[in-house]
Amino acid sequence: MSQGSFLERFFRFLGRSIDALRVFFGRLIFVLILGVVLMAIFSGPESVEIEEGSLVVLAPTGAIVEEPPMIDTANLLLGSEEVIDTPLKEVLRTLELAGSDEKVRGVVLDLEQMSAVSPANMERIGRALEEYKRSGKPLVAHGEFFTQAQYYLASFADTVALHPMGQLMLPGYGGNQLYFAELLDKLGVKVHIFRVGTHKAAVEPYSLNGMSELSRENNQQVVDALWARYLAQVAANRGLRVEQLRGYAENYPSLLVAASGNTAQVAIDHQLVDDLATPVQWRASLASLSGASRPRTVDFRDYLAAHTMIEFSTDPEVGLIVAQGAISTGEQPRGSIGSDTLVELIRQARRDDNIRALVLRIDSPGGSAFASELIRQELQELQAAGKPLVVSMGGTAASGGYWIAAGADEIWASPATVTGSIGIFSLISTFEQGMAKLGVYADGVGTTPLSRADVMSELSEPMQTVLQTSIEAQYRRFLQLVADGRDMTVEAVDAVAQGQVWTGAQALEHGLVDHLGDLDAAIDAAAELAELERYSTRYIEQPLSPGEQIIRELLSSYGMATATQALGKALLPNAQVALPDNPVTRLLGDAFSRVLPITALRDPGHLYSVCEFCVLLR
Repeated sequence: MSQGSFLERFFRFLGRSIDALRVFFGRLIFVLILGVVLMAIFSGPESVEIEEGSLVVLAPTGAIVEEPPMIDTANLLLGSEEVIDTPLKEVLRTLELAGSDEKVRGVVLDLEQMSAVSPANMERIGRALEEYKRSGKPLVAHGEFFTQAQYYLASFADTVALHPMGQLMLPGYGGNQLYFAELLDKLGVKVHIFRVGTHKAAVEPYSLNGMSELSRENNQQVVDALWARYLAQVAANRGLRVEQLRGYAENYPSLLVAASGNTAQVAIDHQLVDDLATPVQWRASLASLSGASRPRTVDFRDYLAAHTMIEFSTDPEVGLIVAQGAISTGEQPRGSIGSDTLVELIRQARRDDNIRALVLRIDSPGGSAFASELIRQELQELQAAGKPLVVSMGGTAASGGYWIAAGADEIWASPATVTGSIGIFSLISTFEQGMAKLGVYADGVGTTPLSRADVMSELSEPMQTVLQTSIEAQYRRFLQLVADGRDMTVEAVDAVAQGQVWTGAQALEHGLVDHLGDLDAAIDAAAELAELERYSTRYIEQPLSPGEQIIRELLSSYGMATATQALGKALLPNAQVALPDNPVTRLLGDAFSRVLPITALRDPGHLYSVCEFCVLLR
């Protein structure tokens, strides 16, 4: 027997063995997951009963979003903590139902697990809390360490309680951006930047070591406007003067020194909270509020599940599509905007005869210019079919987000929406300098001056001309489509463009939006444009597969998420999918999350319309 024949049989046997092991472990994992799912289905309660005198606990988790992103089940199985974001509509629906439900005695705000909410959505929830309070039912809140956003919502409560060792600090709006120019220079990375817009700051992290004065001035006026709105609302809620609240925020260190470091007492002394309560004391107060020996509480997700019903209507419909996240070409999952994905949803609305108008809810800092244009063109087709288009801006609708909004029949924004940032740029990195330090060079031949474009070579003058000319042409296109959509002159648009960022209230003054109002107002406006007296609203969204639907419903239960993570750790005990959780890694993670990965936006022409400041505000 030859050596070659033996080796051939050995490797064939090895390959079959590896295939068999892969199939075995794949089936084993599937069976284990199926077992967890079936156990949850058959062991869980059939339904949630709402008792008389119940308190609905509004305890959102993660960020408050327009629609929840795709859940990464692989990360769950590897043991990572998967925090489920909370759809804004669930929060609003809870408050709407609780206000009119005779079995509900009150609402409890438990905001500890709420990590983020845009100023616009924060104000929308605030209005829903005010509407709930008109029912005359109690609204109470308790926190251990209130964040600024958490406290904004808690301030609407009749009673705000804080843990005796808790803290309430109001740092205001702002943040730092990382700048890499010096690092890139040391690494020998040459960044070629092409942009139009004096205030288009998305490229600054790669070309400067600090914020430009023009960007600083524009960004400062936006955060100042948002901060003024925050202070005015919270002061009104707490019966304070704005100056008192501003003094608390600005002088907090000295106030804390005067209180000998007692963080909770500072909040009490300055009337930001009403009481100090441990968890045991808080539960006792909730029991008293329930009129029972124990608190009759029900989680808001269980409460919503008990009120879920399938509604059938023959009325004409206003379609509602959510466009959330950065814009890129192709297909993208929930939480991001893919041109192919969103275009298909818009086509569904156009082809459905029962949908008479469309509302596009935008929450996006922009992205690929080409993808934005593909989406805008499809919206134009919908309008050409005789269906009104109304845009409702969420927390952010800037740069590419404004590009797709500009041609709408009406644009509605929240006063705290961040919008504008009309500008465009391109960014190409080459590595010839860094490679030269290592003794590596690129050389070759080509048939035209553009043939040898390569990241290992200096960007040629002809290629630089191509990119800069393309940028300038697309900026003129951006200005023209805004001018056409907003019935403005190109010169008037350019005066408020140049990459400048505005709040929704400022955008109204500049003619970039038509009205200030929330999503419900935009839907009513769309129905009016379509001349509908009776109508229903239908969400048009990416369908979840049966498996995704089951996983999402199961993971809405904390216990089920924990079980899934435990399963993953049992299967892969040594798997590491995240950095250790400590102050340093949290700080680094937060800092790097503020840098939008431009290359992931996949624009075929390398042309981008992104609001970097909007990412900073997330």
